[in-house]
Amino acid sequence: METARAEVAPSAGMRDLSTLPGPRRLPLLGNLLEIRPTQFHLTLEGWNRRYGDLYTFWLGRTPVIVVGGAELVQPILRERPKEFRRWSPLQELIDEMGFGGVFSAEGEQWTRQRRLVMSAFTAAQLRESHGTLSTITRRLRERWRASAARGAPVDARRDLARYTVDVTTAVAFGLDMNLIERGTDPLSHQLETVFASLNRRIFAPFPYWRHVKLPADRALDQALSEVRTRMLGILRTTRAELDRDPARAAAPRSLLEALLVARDADDPKARLSEQEVLGNVLTLLLAGEDTTADTMAWMLHFMALRPDVQARMRAEVDAELGDADLPESPEHAQRLRYLGAVAQETLRLKSAAPILFMEACADTVVGSLRLAAGTRMILLTRQIALKEEHFHDAASFMPERWLSPRPAGAGKHDPRAALAFGSGPRVCPGRALSMVESAMVGAMVARDFDVSLVDPARPVKELLGFTMKPEGLFVRFTPRRR
Repeated sequence: METARAEVAPSAGMRDLSTLPGPRRLPLLGNLLEIRPTQFHLTLEGWNRRYGDLYTFWLGRTPVIVVGGAELVQPILRERPKEFRRWSPLQELIDEMGFGGVFSAEGEQWTRQRRLVMSAFTAAQLRESHGTLSTITRRLRERWRASAARGAPVDARRDLARYTVDVTTAVAFGLDMNLIERGTDPLSHQLETVFASLNRRIFAPFPYWRHVKLPADRALDQALSEVRTRMLGILRTTRAELDRDPARAAAPRSLLEALLVARDADDPKARLSEQEVLGNVLTLLLAGEDTTADTMAWMLHFMALRPDVQARMRAEVDAELGDADLPESPEHAQRLRYLGAVAQETLRLKSAAPILFMEACADTVVGSLRLAAGTRMILLTRQIALKEEHFHDAASFMPERWLSPRPAGAGKHDPRAALAFGSGPRVCPGRALSMVESAMVGAMVARDFDVSLVDPARPVKELLGFTMKPEGLFVRFTPRRR
């Protein structure tokens, strides 16, 4: 067999995975007893510091290669999806749950779906959606003003999850769910159940749920059924609107309309199946809710820890917005340079996706390591950005490192090593929307509030539930002192 090559550095001699360092494993179990799913990324990063940028551990009898160096990770990301793909068991899990859209698609399926999904995130579409985004941001401000008036603590991550669901459904589906004002909604709990279950099943020794259902598996089935029913209702409503106004097919007003138009395309290469439409709807809902909400929650955490950062954000927002209460366009939001730097630094230190699950599509080479087709890998995308070789004083929160021109004596700064949105052909399609959301919420908070931690002595922990979120983040908003 001809060996595909993804060489990332000159190598004097080839070796195989049996030569790699790593933690001692137990017979049959491997390293499973050392793994807590909610802290998995921290375990891998700790092993990286001990064993280096290329090591192996075992999930039962399956070896997993862990890659932690930028010179190794970046070429792997560039070679997707031809040479590398997501773990096939992960894709099977996602497809089994019914939300196998562009996130889990590979090959030609990914190429076809990616083109459609990107249509929701063009600059023109973001400008078209900005008024809706402003309305949703003002709703969040009113909710936090009410909490400030009561002196009540705020579960920041919960509120931001509602915010991002509202934004995603408005931008991608053309719907106003308004979870912010409606408060409790089953959808939020259902999405949390789906993510937690997916994370748990990744580490299961075998797919037991296909043979026997535990209470958590029955709860997942119920959550998936309810989310799917709700999304199918949205699909039917949108389909009826397209049928009443066929001219909209030429200029779809939302991603969902574009997907449904593609469902009926004359060109078989462009046509989507109904399951692909539903899968992408569910994927966007799930991805749009967690990753951006986690990032903005961590941003609030850093703002609360650093009053000097809050003050500098406020000065910039006051100067740039003038009489406006929020940025008036995506381009206006992008002019908030320091606020953007705060978001970038938050993503560097607290990436919502600190690890990526990959496998080789064919026999290949990574550095001097031979890998057989199907070999599983985990890329430590967050850990790369925490290394001094890429960023000066890498453990510190220093937004000014992202400003241009950079401060004198700022030291090492390698933006290519910041991989929160991935890299290469499969870079996150929603990154532009995510950054605008962060700018809108950051500007709103800086303009209207002082933010502090409810209990500064209580640590805010990293919790991995497919994405990495803050656990125990409660903040207090007080009206801005002017």
